[in-house]
This record gives sequence, C-alpha cells and structure tokens, in this order.
Amino acid sequence: MNNTPYIKYKNIYIIPTFHSRIEFTKLVRIAYFMVFPDVIAVELPDNIRNEVIEGIERLPFLSLIAYADTLNPEKMNFVPIDPGDSIIEAISMGLEFGIPIEFIDLSITDYLPPSFKLPDDYSLNKIGLPLFYQKISKYFEMEYKSKKIKLRDKLSLEEYLKNQKKQEKEYDFMEKDVLRERYMASHLLKMMPLYHRILFIVGMAHWENIKYYLENPEKIQDVDLDLIPHKVVNLYNVKSKDARFLLRELPYNTHRWLKFKEKYSKEILEDIASPDDLYEILESYNKIDHIRKIFLKSKYEYEEEFKEFVDLHKLKTLFQYSRNLSLTEQRLLPNLTHLLISSKNIVDDDYAWKVLKKATKYPYDDKSDKYETMKLSMEGGYDPNGRYIKLRRRHPYDYGEERDVPLKKKEEEEYEGQWRDEWEEGKWNTVSWPPEDIIEEDYFAFIRKKAIKNLKNQRVKIEEFKASLMDGIAIKETIRNWAFKKKIFVRNEQQIQGKIDTLVVIFDVDDGEAEKYPFKLTWWAEHDRESDMAFYSTFPGDYLIGPGISHVEIGGVLSIFPPPRLREVFSSYMDYEYRDTINKAERLLKAAILYSKQRYIAYIAEKPPRKYFYSLAGVKNRDIIYIPIDNFSHESLKTIKHIHILAGKDKRKVAHNYIFLNK
Repeated sequence: MNNTPYIKYKNIYIIPTFHSRIEFTKLVRIAYFMVFPDVIAVELPDNIRNEVIEGIERLPFLSLIAYADTLNPEKMNFVPIDPGDSIIEAISMGLEFGIPIEFIDLSITDYLPPSFKLPDDYSLNKIGLPLFYQKISKYFEMEYKSKKIKLRDKLSLEEYLKNQKKQEKEYDFMEKDVLRERYMASHLLKMMPLYHRILFIVGMAHWENIKYYLENPEKIQDVDLDLIPHKVVNLYNVKSKDARFLLRELPYNTHRWLKFKEKYSKEILEDIASPDDLYEILESYNKIDHIRKIFLKSKYEYEEEFKEFVDLHKLKTLFQYSRNLSLTEQRLLPNLTHLLISSKNIVDDDYAWKVLKKATKYPYDDKSDKYETMKLSMEGGYDPNGRYIKLRRRHPYDYGEERDVPLKKKEEEEYEGQWRDEWEEGKWNTVSWPPEDIIEEDYFAFIRKKAIKNLKNQRVKIEEFKASLMDGIAIKETIRNWAFKKKIFVRNEQQIQGKIDTLVVIFDVDDGEAEKYPFKLTWWAEHDRESDMAFYSTFPGDYLIGPGISHVEIGGVLSIFPPPRLREVFSSYMDYEYRDTINKAERLLKAAILYSKQRYIAYIAEKPPRKYFYSLAGVKNRDIIYIPIDNFSHESLKTIKHIHILAGKDKRKVAHNYIFLNK
C-alpha cells in the first residue's frame, strides 16, 4: 500500500479531499509534517476569509458561516467550521504554525450543485490516498469529465464577471465549477514561482481540471479579480445539541478527534523522530474503536438506569447487525441510522436512545452570547428571529442518505427545571397512565393463564390403556414403550378446582445492606377492569422523563384481580400483622395469602419462598404455584418491571409525548 498522504505535481502537494471527513483530516496532519510547506492553499473564497479564521479561532465551539448576495435572503450558502474537515484543519495548522494561508477559490453566487453519494472514506486506511483517488477518478470521468472538457475553452472569467454584474446570463453548476477551477489554477500558477512547497487542499472532483489548466497555462486568462464582498456574511454559533445537523461525522467521533489532537499537541508532534512514527500515532485514531465505545458506554448507562443486563451475546449480535446493515448500503462503517436500527432491534428503544445521545454528544457549548445562534434541523436553519432559512452546503457531497432518527421524538424541557417544578407541584396526587395500565393488566392475565397451564401439566398422569382413552393417547410414552411392551398409554388429566386471582412477581428480594427499592406503595384500582396492586420500587421523581412524569423500576409487585380493596400492605400500622416476614418480598407474599379469594396463588421469582409460607397458605386453604422467573421472556417482563407515575391526572393529557410503549 502506498501511504503517501498527497499527490505531487511539481512543487504542489495536493490532497484531493472529501469535505468534513476525519480520514482526510488525518492526511492533512501527516502531509504537513512530511512536506513542511511554505504556504497552504485552500478551496475557499477570500471574501469570507476573516469569518472563517474567526470561526476557527473559537473552536472547539461550533460555528456556521452563512452568506448571501441579498440583504433579506431566503436561501443562504454556508460553510461549516467543522473541526473534522480537512480544509478547516489545514487553516488551523497554518494559524498554529505561522504558515501563510491562501484562499484561492472564486466566489460564486447562487451556487447549488447536485449532491452525489460518495464511497466510505474509511477505505483510505487500507488502500492509501493515491489508489483511492485513482478509483474515484474513474467515477468523475464517467459523470463529469466529458462535460467539463466541452466547457474548458468556451468559458471566460471576464465574460462571467460582466454577466454577473448585469445578470444577463444564467450559469449552471458545471459551468461555475469550470470557472472556479480555472480561477484556482491561475492562483496556483502565480504562487508556484514564489514558494518551494505548496500544500493544496481541494475537493476531489476539481483537481483533474485544475491540473489541465496548470499544464496548459496559455488557456488561463490573467484576470485580477477583486472579490466582491457578499451583502450578508454572518458568523453564527451552533449549539452542541444541533451538532449532528452541522457535522458529517458522528459528533462523538469529532469530539474524540479534538481530544486526540489535544493529546498530541504541536510540541509533541514536533519532537517525533520520523514520518513513520507520526503515521503510526495518527493511525491510532480509529473510528471503529469509537463505534465500539459508543455501544459499550451506552450499555453501561442503560444497565445502570434500567437494571437490565446486555450480555456479550447481544453485544456480538449488535456489532454484526450494524456491520451488515452498513454493508447493504455499500459502506464500511455504520452511520447513525445503522447504529440506531441495530440498537432498537437487538436491545430496545431505551438502549437506542442511549446510543443516540452518546453518538451525537458534542460537549462544547459557548455560553457567552457573543454570537447569534443558528438553530439547525434536517430541513435547514432558523435564525435568531425564528425565521426559517434554507441552507445550501457549499460542498454538497453526500455520504449516504440523510434520514431522521428511527425513534419517536422525545420532547425537551421548555426551561431548565421545568419537569422538576411540575413534579413537585403534583407529587402528592400520583396516578398511573391508563394505556400502560392496560398492557400491565394484559401481562398479569398472561401470567395467570401460564400458571394454570403449568399446574395442569403437573397434574397429568400417564396410565396404561385399559378400558378408556381418558384424555387422549400419550404419544411420546406410547412410542417409547411400543417396541418392548406393545402397549398404548393414555393421559389422565386431573381436574383443577379453583382459579388464580392473585400473583406475586419478585424481581429483586432487596435484602442487602443498601436498599435498592426504598419506595413502597399500595395502589388501588380505579375501575373494575384493573387489579389492586402493592409494590416496592425506586423513588418516584428520581428519574423524570417529562413534566411531572417519572419512571420507576419495580423490585416486587402483588396484583389481585378482581380488586378486593387491599389494606395498605406497607403501612406501619400493619407491621404487627406481617411480623413473621423478613423482607418486602415476603410481605407481598403474605398479603397475597391473606387477601386472595381463589385457591391458587402464582409466585414468580428467582427462588421459591420459604416452606413456612407453603404451610401458611395450607392453613388458609391456598396453594402457592412457584414459577421460576427465567421461564418468562426478559423483554416481556419489562412491561411490569418499568412503569411510570404521573404527578396528577392532568399529566395524562401529555404523557403520550414522553412515554413510548412497546406493543
């Protein structure tokens, strides 16, 4: 593999680049220390030079330079000050090391070329820039080269300037590209005798045509063009929460790139002995490692919040799924959409939200209010006055279809502390959310049916066929014995007298030194289609997901249907009645024995209860049916393990904006 980070033409060291891609940004740093250029030339017009440098100097805060040729524009071209962009990196290095910087592009009005999909730049790590450029050039030859060849000698910069002032002729994007390339080539021709080594960073689609003009200087007009300032050029601040709409890389990757540069500062890089050592250091920044970290850090946060374990098998499947998704779109690395779809399908929506938060986190926010803020979305931007502006990226490359996240939108606080204020106002009038109640009651009904089915299976006797088929032939037993005994066996299902109205589900006995589930509540049914419940859980209000809407995690729950109007199971005045219990789980089980009206009680837990409770149930003419909790799907149990409590009935009107049920 040829690791040369540039293409050389005479004394020009060219990095044909994809804009806003860190793999090319790495090449800029490598090339700088291999070439030590006398000047850096970039594909940007000089009439936005001051704003670009100002935006770079305020990094790591994000900026957007928007410019137009009308005072009240509805559409504006913009240049993102993206720390992961190769041109921004080149200018930044020039400023850092005191190298002259030339902005040599032509300023074009109403420039809107069509976007086209680019291959994954991660392949640079395997094949190097020269071979990568050779492969990409074939695509540009098919799409653009023949059209540009026809235009090369027909277009005139002087004529364009006259027409632009008089607005007599419209130029399409291809014509404007050829004019830009001619203008950049003329700048380079003037620079070549003045400098020994020129480092030139330009879009990959432009270099071949620029090279043509450099090889044929007689075709370049000697035009001294004073770039006309745009009527509107604004430098806007971009908040960290909108980073994913400005950056082409995952904001997490860009953040890690900034931390990487901070670690390998100017002083450290200047002391490196050889280019090979430098290349090895820069190659240590690897986007695959960061994708793994996104998944793993999200896993730890998810487990801490929801107490749900994401095992190694799921993680392996998650990595494979995201990889396969990216391959279906002919990409080497997954994009944000791939990460979220994988997380959703392999774990759940809650984990996918953690991945979204981690992948799009850009932690730098300017709190100074020195600059106006442009609010960004997938559709465009909103200026500080709330006016929508269609933003047109000056470098319109597409790195895959831009799609909104495949998750329901979560509303945010109108002001900091809003959700907490609404919770505090209504926390003494807590209620449940009816759509969630329905799902919970359906799952309780499913548990009751499963418990009865298990009991019936335990009461089946296999007998030799004599006079009656009873409840049908026992196929397995008959086949097993036919070769030796030549006898038929039948099933004798004993009838069960009684039903199940009461069940207890214990997720965690919670008898350790530190109490995980300190909140205890008896919740009565609001109507005859709900059960009476008693449970212990985390404190409502500890984790708010909306205005006065709290998520809680259940440690153990008792459900009785039809509702008998339970006495408050955990009240202190009931302590004497429950003096023979040693923890909250046993208290729920004793309450089930005391208040059940049917014979059978379903008890779902990791371990069966003490024998004492079987005896106590026998005294009350009750039978405990123990079912190991592992018999139930881990995903389905979340239906009753994670619930939401609302601070007042008025919150039911808005709860659907914050609680997303997996139906």
